[in-house]
Amino acid sequence: MSVESTLRVSNRPEIPARLPVAVALLWLAALATSALPWLDQLQLPQLISAFWTFDGNNYASVLAHFSWAPRVSIAILIGCALGLAGAVTQQVLGNPLASPTTLGVEAGGQFGVTVATLFAPGLLAFSPDLAAVTGGLLAIGLVILLTWRLGFSPVTVILAGLVVTFFLGAINMAFLLLKGEWLGNLFIWGAGSLVQNNWGPFFDLLPRVLVIAAAMVALMRPLQLLQLGQASANSLGAKVSLLRAVALFLVVIMSSLVVSRVGVVAFVGLAAPVLARLLGARSLTERLLWSTLAGGGLLLLADTLAQWATTWDGGSLVPTGTTTALIGGPIILLALQGFRNTHHMPGQDSSPAGFLPRRRHPAMVAAALCSLLALTIILSMGWSPGLEGWNWTPVAQWTDAWVWRGPRLMAAILAGMALGMAGTLIQRMTGNPMGSPELLGISGGAALVMVVLVLTGLEIGRLGQLAAATVGAAGALGLLLLLARKHHFAGNQLLLGGLALYVFMDAGLRLVMASGGTVASRLLNWMYGSTWLISESEAFGLLALVVSLGALLLLALRPLTLLPLGETSASSLGLRVPRARLLLLVLAAVLTAASTVVIGPLSFVGLIAPHLARVLGQQTVGRQMLAAALAGGLLLSLADYLARVLVYPNQLPAGLLAALVGGLYFLWGLSRHGRA
Repeated sequence: MSVESTLRVSNRPEIPARLPVAVALLWLAALATSALPWLDQLQLPQLISAFWTFDGNNYASVLAHFSWAPRVSIAILIGCALGLAGAVTQQVLGNPLASPTTLGVEAGGQFGVTVATLFAPGLLAFSPDLAAVTGGLLAIGLVILLTWRLGFSPVTVILAGLVVTFFLGAINMAFLLLKGEWLGNLFIWGAGSLVQNNWGPFFDLLPRVLVIAAAMVALMRPLQLLQLGQASANSLGAKVSLLRAVALFLVVIMSSLVVSRVGVVAFVGLAAPVLARLLGARSLTERLLWSTLAGGGLLLLADTLAQWATTWDGGSLVPTGTTTALIGGPIILLALQGFRNTHHMPGQDSSPAGFLPRRRHPAMVAAALCSLLALTIILSMGWSPGLEGWNWTPVAQWTDAWVWRGPRLMAAILAGMALGMAGTLIQRMTGNPMGSPELLGISGGAALVMVVLVLTGLEIGRLGQLAAATVGAAGALGLLLLLARKHHFAGNQLLLGGLALYVFMDAGLRLVMASGGTVASRLLNWMYGSTWLISESEAFGLLALVVSLGALLLLALRPLTLLPLGETSASSLGLRVPRARLLLLVLAAVLTAASTVVIGPLSFVGLIAPHLARVLGQQTVGRQMLAAALAGGLLLSLADYLARVLVYPNQLPAGLLAALVGGLYFLWGLSRHGRA
């Protein structure tokens, strides 16, 4: 009785009047905007009746009954399902940023369907749900495995989930590039499409969603005990671990069912509960109810915007997942502003046991890295597969081989060096060893500008692209630093904010890919680091730029040494902190933009290279910068070589291969920290 009274007291607050009003207005706006294009063909009563009947003599009525009405119905159903799943996920993990998207469940479901399409098509014929559920369980299993030692700290869970999402997305993209003739349509489907031509999918999905929703509601009272804390809940007889496992299993099934039917509809499961909280929903009952209703209205509105965008784009299909992904970035940033910084990123306060290597002489480290880089260059230029198997290209013929292999190899080395220096600069400037151009969204800012240039059809050349990408990178980093000031530049907020920016870039990519054509194909290759697009003049231009920026970095050694001491200490030592930060911001932006234009936005080299420099015993700024530059060049040159020969005669983008390795490294870093 005392427990019930405690919960009753905590859940008693009155529902603010704005909550039902706001949700009602959301539904009204969504339904009105969806119905508006049909009102010039059908009267409102005729349009409403399209949900259960149609006039066979009126083409508009037939179309409304078999296309518009099922699409509206399935959008509401899926939105409600994802809103409920998101609210349950947040309650189970005690994490206001948790959702099927941020935990990687939806990406895992898409990965399962992709693998089944390629290697077990009979499984899809038997049950597409099984493949999606298996992939979803794999994704959330990885997240739990990586973060359980840290007590499921909110920020770390989300970071692990998002990186798992990007990692599985990179594998999906590798499959797409290798098996494009089979998976081209699957990519468009994976972006989230609610296009319907009959009522079959809706009535197929409806009973499944209702059964799972009923099971989630049945867990409501046990889930309320989690609000008392794990120790208190266990003392009251609740099996917390089992409860969490069952609830998360239901979330995976619900999300996977949606993915198997319509693809990835991102961030609805995050946006709906956050919106409900912002409007005043406090108790678990209120959050479940209003998150469900808000999810239905949000997805219907997002789907309507996707339909309008399709009309504006000349008929090219705009996936609904694109419009919902555009919601995701602002939602994360908005939630972060009210999210108390109680958990730090791995390595921010301490290092894992045994992670401090002994110092080594910089000349010895540089000589070793240069030797490995030279060996990679020799292999890349000389030892390659051909029509008659592997063969060695004599040195005398390297002049001819240079035309095909030289510029891409040179560009990969230079892009890797730029990312290594940029990563070191960012980690030193923010005091966050997990910071990098990719994870802070700087690469995403540069890439977003490139996507816009492609969408607008502007031809401004490589120099113009570099200038535009620099502006995008500087804007992204400046915005993150501005937002993170409230949290004193805490690493977790910076990283989550950066990943939120990457969401915008990914949504833009999917928008372009949905249009198809040669432009989309080229952009796809560039996004994942296709070094074969580089010409000789571009490679030498990149050389001049990287050498110039490397010389300028000599001026930044002192600021990078003093800034980690704190603003007060740095100022007392004569450093003009605002001016120094501006200089470092510009240098980081230009280095990132230069590499992004060449290699694409997501390679993780900017994260790995500075860490390798530390592992090799280079602790001071200058030594770490040099070692990171050489390590970055080595990593990307090796990635370029392997991308060219592993699946010969096909080729993988070097950036994609580096992203696969880098994602594994990031996840390994999280798990290693948990063992400290």
